[in-house]
Amino acid sequence: MAIRSLLIVLLVTAFLGYSFTIGLTEPNSLIKKIPDFLAIPLLLACALLYVLAAWWAVKGFGEHKFIAIVSLGFCAFGLSIFAVGFSIEMNRGKARTGQYDYNFNRLDASEKVALTKIIGGAGLHLSNATFTEHWHVADTTSTFRICVQKGHVTALNISNHPIRELDLFSQLPELGDLYLRNCGLSDMSGLKSTKIDRLDISDNQITTLETLSGVPNVRWLFASNNKLTSTEGIERFKQLIDKDLSENPLDTIP
Repeated sequence: MAIRSLLIVLLVTAFLGYSFTIGLTEPNSLIKKIPDFLAIPLLLACALLYVLAAWWAVKGFGEHKFIAIVSLGFCAFGLSIFAVGFSIEMNRGKARTGQYDYNFNRLDASEKVALTKIIGGAGLHLSNATFTEHWHVADTTSTFRICVQKGHVTALNISNHPIRELDLFSQLPELGDLYLRNCGLSDMSGLKSTKIDRLDISDNQITTLETLSGVPNVRWLFASNNKLTSTEGIERFKQLIDKDLSENPLDTIP
């Protein structure tokens, strides 16, 4: 039984090791393809296998002491990993105390000036802001949504309002998520930021991806319902994980 226990813990530990290293960092890994709702069941299955392996190790301790001890050590290590992973999954989508700001009191002065100009150009005022966590910024039910973390704008959604000066977004150095759906945009060459990794420019009049050269680190690109006739320029996004180029007059979408 001790040998059987060791085989199980080695397999489960190898799976967890892959999941928390290559699985989380490689865009095309197997773990990335597993739906989020299966994360908790998979972790629970691993925990149950560790418990079963520990029981077998105890049962087989008399015959194979060394193997049983090694197996129990792996079980303790694996269950501690499970506890960490389970805690992360259970707290996903929940803000930590002090993680987000829900007013502009701590916003960096230069960022506030740039944001005021951006919002003013869209015909809005800072008082129209809906403060939210970054995972809710994509919602377009309010005038405009903003996520502020420790005095910096990290996500912004100004969809359905005209945007005239894209260069102002470069003055928000921590801006990672930007939603500009239906903003009357046709040329994105003024947008320059190495920080932006999620960009939604759907429902505009953009004709080429070449004008997105100023945001090379985008990982999630949503540009549906534009006037794209070619995918030229998509190759510049070396870290691209997902894209949506549907409802464009493209011959093919690679």
